Amino acid sequence: MDIGQIIIVAIIVFAIFGTDFFKYRFRMKQLEAKIDSSDKMKLIDEVKSIQHRLVVLEKIITDKGYEVNEEINKLKD
Repeated sequence: MDIGQIIIVAIIVFAIFGTDFFKYRFRMKQLEAKIDSSDKMKLIDEVKSIQHRLVVLEKIITDKGYEVNEEINKLKD
């Protein structure tokens, strides 16, 4: 295969996959534009709230008193 054929194949492959990539990027930009800033802020606040709750749950689970209570409950069963 000479260089001319390689270039032609490369152009065809780029034309097929490149256009799909740019269509995807364009569609993502359209979807991002639909979400206004207030929706983004609501989602950010919700994520922060969930992160805070997760931290609290991790503290409860790693607390030594919780472990002792679990061991006592296991012994009772």
